[in-house]
Amino acid sequence: MSLDELDFIQLTDAVDLSSFDCNDDNINEFLKEDALLYQKEKMANTFLFMKEDEVVAFFCVSNDCLNDLGETRGFTNTVWNRLHRRQHIPNAKRIKQYPSIKIGRLGVGTKYHRTGLSYELMQFIKGFVTLDHKPAARFLILDAYNQEKQIKYYQKNGFQFFLESDKRDETRLMLYDLKQLD
Repeated sequence: MSLDELDFIQLTDAVDLSSFDCNDDNINEFLKEDALLYQKEKMANTFLFMKEDEVVAFFCVSNDCLNDLGETRGFTNTVWNRLHRRQHIPNAKRIKQYPSIKIGRLGVGTKYHRTGLSYELMQFIKGFVTLDHKPAARFLILDAYNQEKQIKYYQKNGFQFFLESDKRDETRLMLYDLKQLD
């Protein structure tokens, strides 16, 4: 199965989410209990890939920014300098806040695990956030579960760690430079 074979819609209260299961209680709970409220409050938009009445996969995105006001999270001058060098940001264009789009949650139904659909989903998200003259964003960011399987998935999709100081945390801030898509 491919995403091309599925219907793509934005979440509404008419969609039955009760049968969705991605084998992660936190992700399942977000979709079923929080996603619609986040959307109504304009804090995150959730999009679904459907096969008839079945939710096959979903993701939610919101606007965010990387800024140097986050020293409590380890955003030191060293971290910023490393980001500028690694992402080849010219000196004249270096700023203290980088517009970003945050992937809040994403999930693929358990019966579609190990089909490659999750990789196709990430490629779709990368293109989706840059289409139709949406507000400019340099980075796609997320807080990845600090577990080997999840970290490998994001690294295979081109995401990099932003900090070293969160190595032992429950989640790790990761980023993807959308300029790579130019």
